Amino acid sequence: MPVLMTAQLPGATKEMIDEMEPLLDEIRGQKGFVVHTNGPVPDGWRVVEVWDSQGDFDAWFENYVKPALPEGAPAPSIRFDELNDVRLAG
Repeated sequence: MPVLMTAQLPGATKEMIDEMEPLLDEIRGQKGFVVHTNGPVPDGWRVVEVWDSQGDFDAWFENYVKPALPEGAPAPSIRFDELNDVRLAG
């Protein structure tokens, strides 16, 4: 079942997110990836993605994102919501 993944990164800045830009080149080819977006929120940064399943996201996060997080960075708070339908423009 498709999921909406929302990650809150307290204290994160645009510069910190931009340093992780190479991961976005990797994400496009990952099993189950649908769409990614991110932006500032009052207490840091928010990342929102759609995946075919939470398992697909979990594999991506463990293998690519977790090892790339800056040392000492607070762990993101991640939430998943099940989706009924996903339709892309075009």
